[in-house]
Amino acid sequence: MGKVSTDSPSRPAETSDVREDRQPVETTQVEVTEQSGPVTVDVVEPPIPDRVRRPADLFRLGVALVVLVGGVALGVAAVGTSGAVEQDLAGVVSGLPRLLLTLLTWLAAIGAVLLPFAVGTDLLMRRRPLQLVQALGAAVLGAVLVILLSWAILAGPLDVLQPTLTRANSEGRSAPLDIVIVATLALLTVADVMGRKWIAPLAIAVVGATAVTGFLSGSVTAAAIVCSLLLGWSVGLGFRYAFGATSTRPPGTEVAKALVGTGIPLTRLELVDANDAGDRRYIGSTDSLPVDVHVIDRDTFGLASGRRFLRVLRLRNGFTRPPAFTLRNEIEHRTLMGLVLAQARIPAPRPVSVCEVGPFAAAIAYVEPVGRSLAELGDQLDDHDIAEIWRMVGVLQQRRVAHRNLGPNVVMIEEGGRAGLRWVGAGDLAADDVTLRIDVAQTLTTVALSVGPERAVRSAVDGLGEEAVVRAAPLLQRIAMTRATREALKERKDLLSTLRDEVVALRPSKERIEPVELRRVTLRGVVMVVGIAVAAYIILPQFAKVDFGSVLASAEWSWAAAAVVCSVLTFAGASIALNGAVRIHLNFVKTYMTQLAVAFTGLMAPAAVGNIALNTRYLQTSGLPPAVAGAGVGLAQVAQFCSYFVLLLISGVMAGTGPRASFSPPPLLVAAIPVVVIVLLGLLAVPRIRTFVFSRIVPPIKAALPQVLAVFQTPAKLAQLLGGALLLDASFVAALVCATRAFGAETSIPATAVVYFAGAIIGSAVPTPGGLGGIEAAMSAGLIAIGVDSGTAVSSVLLYRLATYWLPIPFGWFSLNHLQKIHAL
Repeated sequence: MGKVSTDSPSRPAETSDVREDRQPVETTQVEVTEQSGPVTVDVVEPPIPDRVRRPADLFRLGVALVVLVGGVALGVAAVGTSGAVEQDLAGVVSGLPRLLLTLLTWLAAIGAVLLPFAVGTDLLMRRRPLQLVQALGAAVLGAVLVILLSWAILAGPLDVLQPTLTRANSEGRSAPLDIVIVATLALLTVADVMGRKWIAPLAIAVVGATAVTGFLSGSVTAAAIVCSLLLGWSVGLGFRYAFGATSTRPPGTEVAKALVGTGIPLTRLELVDANDAGDRRYIGSTDSLPVDVHVIDRDTFGLASGRRFLRVLRLRNGFTRPPAFTLRNEIEHRTLMGLVLAQARIPAPRPVSVCEVGPFAAAIAYVEPVGRSLAELGDQLDDHDIAEIWRMVGVLQQRRVAHRNLGPNVVMIEEGGRAGLRWVGAGDLAADDVTLRIDVAQTLTTVALSVGPERAVRSAVDGLGEEAVVRAAPLLQRIAMTRATREALKERKDLLSTLRDEVVALRPSKERIEPVELRRVTLRGVVMVVGIAVAAYIILPQFAKVDFGSVLASAEWSWAAAAVVCSVLTFAGASIALNGAVRIHLNFVKTYMTQLAVAFTGLMAPAAVGNIALNTRYLQTSGLPPAVAGAGVGLAQVAQFCSYFVLLLISGVMAGTGPRASFSPPPLLVAAIPVVVIVLLGLLAVPRIRTFVFSRIVPPIKAALPQVLAVFQTPAKLAQLLGGALLLDASFVAALVCATRAFGAETSIPATAVVYFAGAIIGSAVPTPGGLGGIEAAMSAGLIAIGVDSGTAVSSVLLYRLATYWLPIPFGWFSLNHLQKIHAL
C-alpha cells in the first residue's frame, strides 16, 4: 500500500514505503515518570534540522507582493483620488494634540536607534546569533533596495510612479520610499519578534510613530508609507524563507512525553512521514493497539492552510471549508470530527488523546481502522461493499455531517465488511444542503471509478433514493472532487459526463440539469469587473459636467411619468411575444410577472437563471414539454431580434444617417464578429464536436420543429409574436424619447431611436448585468453626437435607465417570490 494524496491537512499514509529518501534515523530512549512509575519509550526519527523553510512564509510573501504591485498599479490609475485621500489623512492627523505629535517625534527618532539593539539583545539571550546576523543582513538589503528604487523613480526608468509615490516640497520631490521603515520592518520580520511580550509592542509603536512623523513632515506620502511597509515585510519574508527560520518543531521525545502524560501507554514512537501536507506522522506502539499520531507545528502548518485559503478564494461559499489559522482551531476541529464519526458508529480514525507539545505544536493520537481503500480494491467491490458505502453516506447525510473528502483513497472497506473512512475529514457539522450534495457527488464518482457509472447510479438510488441522487447531479464537476479523484479522472475523462447522463436518465422528462457554479473567481467575473471599471471610467467624468440642481429644477416630470409608462409597456410586449411563440394560451398576468422576474434575476442571479432559463421553466410549468418550451423561448428571442434589426434600419433611414448610426462600434468588436464566425465553422470541422452537435442539439430541434411550424400557421399567434416584439422595442425607444423630453431636449424621434439601438448594441458588449455602465456611456455619447448637451444627455440616460432597469427590479423580486409560491416557476 502506498501513500495517499488528498487535499487535507492530514492524511493517511502507509508504513511500507516510508523513509525511502531520508537521512538515517536515530533511536532515543526517553523516560517519563508516571504515577505507576517510570515509563521508557523508544523514539525512532531522524534528527530535526535546526532551520526550516516555513510554507506559511512563502504564502505571506506572495500575498504581500500581490498587494504591493496591485496597490501601486491602482495608485497610478487613480492618482487624483489618492491625492485627495492623502489630503484628508493630512487633515485628520494634523489635528492631533501638539504634545502627542512631539512625543511621536521623539519615539520615532529614539526608537529607530534603540530598536535594533533591543532585538539583538533578545536574540542573543535566546542563543540565536545566526538569526541576528540574518536580520541585520535583511535590513541592509532593504536599505539598498530603497536607494536603488528611489533613484529609479526620481531620475530613472520608473519615473511614471512619481505622481503616485511622491509630492512636491521645498527640496523638490519627497522620498518615494521610507528607508527607515523598510529596513526596520525587514529586520523585525527576520527576527520574528511577534509574540515577544515586550519587544512586539515597542516595535509596533516605533514603526507607527515613524510613519506618522514622516507623513506630517512632508518627507514621505501616505502611499509611500504603505509601499514601504509592504516592501520591508516582503524583504524580511523573502530573506527568512531563503535562509530558513529557526525550527520550533518539538522532537519526538517531547511528543512521547506529552502523550504519555495524557495516559497513552506508549512503548515506541516511530516517525513515518516527516512533512505530509503540514503534519508529521508517527506510529505509536502500545501494549494493546497501535496509535496513529499527527503532530501539527507552526513551521509546516501554513502549507495546508495556504492551499485551503486559495481554494476558498477560488470557490464560492459552502463549497470548501475555510482554513483554520491557529493550531488550536485545527486540532479541535479534527478531534470533534473524529468523535462525531465514532458516535455515528462509522469506522474511522478515533481520537484517543489530544495535547499541546510546547508553545508551538500540538498532537492528536488516533486508533486507526483496519481495511483497504477503494483505490486499492479497484474493481473487486461486490454488491455488499457498495451497499455498505451508501449506508455510511446515508448515515452522514441523515446526521447533516459533511466529510468533504470522500475520494477513492479515503473511503475504505473494513475487514469485517463495513464501509469506513481512513481520514476524519475537514468537513462540517450541521452542514448546509449544497455541501451535503457535494458529498453525494464525490461518492458517486468514487464508486463509479471502481464499478462504472451505471452500477454506481443504480446502487446510489437503492441506498439514498432517487431524489438525493438527482439533486447531486449539478455538482458532478471536476472542481468539486478531491485531488486524488481528479488524478484518477485524468485516465477516465468521459466518466463524469457519462455519470451525469445516467443520473439525468432517471428523470428524462425534466429540464436539463445545469451544473452549479462552484468557482468564486471565474474568467467571466474578472471580465465583468474590468467591464464595469472601463464603463465607469468613461461615464463618471461626464457627471462633473452636469449641474444636477439646475437640471432637476427645469425637468418636466410629466414626461418622466410617461417614460415609466413606456417601461411598463416593454414587459407587456415581451409577454405578448412569448404567448405568441407557443401553441397553448398563457395567462397574461402570470406571463407579465415572469417578465418582471426576469428583470430581477438578470441582476441578482447567475446567467443560467436569466431570461431564457426562467421563461423556459415557466413554459414547462404551464404544461409544455422541455424541448417545446425551449423552442418557444428561442422563437420569441428570434422575433425580438428581427424586430430590433428592422426598426434600426427604418429609424436609421428616417434619421438621414443611412443604414447605420452616426457613431460606430469599436473596430475591435467589428473585427471580432467574422473571427467568431470562422472559429465556429472551424469547430464544426472537428469530428467530435460535429458528432456532439448532431447527437445532442439537432434531435431536440427536430422534435420541436412541428410545434414551431404550427405557430406560424396560426395567424393570431403570429400576430402576437411579431406585434409583441415590435411593442417591446418601440416602448424602449419611446421611453428614451420621453426621458430626453423631460429635460428639454428636442431631438427627432428617428435619431433618438438610432441612439437607442446603436447604444444598446455597444453597451451589450460590456459583460455586466443588464449592460450596466456600458449602455449608459454609449447612449450618453450617442445623444451628445446628435446635438444634446452633455448635462442633458447624462440626465436623460439616467432617467431612462431608472425607468426601464432599476424601478422594475423590486417588482421583479415580488413577482419571482409570488410565482414560486403558486408553483408557476
